[in-house]
Amino acid sequence: MRHLVLSLLLFAFVATVSASPAAALDGSTATDGNEDAPVVMMTVPGMLMPVPAPPTFGDMVRLPDGTFIMGLTDEDPFEIQSAGRRRVTVSAFYIDRFEVTNAEYRAYLQSLSPGERDGALPDSTAWSSSASRADFSTYFYGSNYDEYPVVSVTWQEAKDYCKAEDKRLPTEAEWEYAARAGRVGGVYPWSGFSPRDAFGRYLANFNPGRQGQAADGYAFTAPVGSFPPSRWGLHDVAGNAAEWVEDTYASTYANLSDLDPVYRGQDTEETRKVVRGGAWDSDAFRIGVGFRDMHEADQGSPRIGFRCAADISQVEGTTRRFQDPEPPQDDAASEEDAGDESGGETGADDTEEDGTAPPDSGTTPPGGNR
Repeated sequence: MRHLVLSLLLFAFVATVSASPAAALDGSTATDGNEDAPVVMMTVPGMLMPVPAPPTFGDMVRLPDGTFIMGLTDEDPFEIQSAGRRRVTVSAFYIDRFEVTNAEYRAYLQSLSPGERDGALPDSTAWSSSASRADFSTYFYGSNYDEYPVVSVTWQEAKDYCKAEDKRLPTEAEWEYAARAGRVGGVYPWSGFSPRDAFGRYLANFNPGRQGQAADGYAFTAPVGSFPPSRWGLHDVAGNAAEWVEDTYASTYANLSDLDPVYRGQDTEETRKVVRGGAWDSDAFRIGVGFRDMHEADQGSPRIGFRCAADISQVEGTTRRFQDPEPPQDDAASEEDAGDESGGETGADDTEEDGTAPPDSGTTPPGGNR
C-alpha cells in the first residue's frame, strides 16, 4: 500500500510540473505557440524538469555554450539543399531578440555624417521586387512602419550597423543554434512539424500558399515580435525578413571547423553571403531552422533584413579590475617628501585622499589581489 501511495504522489508531482507553463523572458507565460504543450523542458530520469530560460541583457539574449547538428533536419525530396549536416560547437554569445527595425536603423543614420548617411541608406531601387503597394519612402520613413524590420540593406550595411552598436553579425552556426532553441531534430523554432499551433493559428509571417499570402495576418512584413517567441526568447527567426549572417556562401559544410565555425571565403571569388530564416514570401519549407539561402552581398532585397549578435566580452565588458601601480617618483620629489615627513609640518597620515589605506607596494591595489 505504501508503494502505491508513493507512486501516486510521484505521478501527481510529475503531472503538475509537466502541465505548468514556463515563464517567458518578459515575465509572461511562455506558450511556444502551443498553449497545451509544456515548453522549456528537459528530460531527467524519472521526471520532467523546467529548464531556466536564458538571461537577457536589454533586447539581447545570452545563449550558453552548446553542440548541435547543423543542417537540414526534415526531408529534402527535391534536393534543394546540398550542404549536408555537421556536428559543431559554439561558444556562449549574445543575440538580438528582434530583427533590427526601421526606427532603429533611422536613428543609426542620424549618427552618421551626411556623406556617410547617403551611402548607408537602404536600396530604394530594390523595392520594385517587393510586390508591396507601399512605396519605399512610406515603408522606411513612415511612422506607421517604425517597428517593422528594415529591409533592402546590403550585407556590409548590416555589418556597419552592428559595429556601430558594438555588436556584429551572427555566424551561420550561431544563427542556427539560436533558432533551434535547443530542440534536437526540430524543423521550426517551435515544437512540431507544422507552421500552425494546435488552434490553427500561424506561428510566423510567411506565404501559406493556398490559404493566401495574408492568411497569417500580413501580406508583406509584420511588426517585429508579432508572433510568439521561441522558448529562448527570440522572435521572427522563421519568416518576416530573412537575415544576413557573417558567412560567405559555400555549397557544403564539409570545410567548417568543429568549434565556432565561420566561413569567410578569403581564398575564393564567391561574392554571395548566407541568408537565413526565410521571409514573408517564403513557403513553409524555407522558413525551417535548417534551410539556408544566399544573396549577392552588395545587393539589398526587400526580403532581407538582419539582427545582431555579440561576443560575451562585447556585452559584459572587459573593464580591468586592478588599478595601475603609481608611477615611480624622481629622486628630488622623494627627498622633498622625506623632508616633509621628518619635519612633521604637514600632519599627513597614512591615508589616500579618498580615505582608503595606501597599498603596501606599487603592485598591489587597494582591496587586495581579487
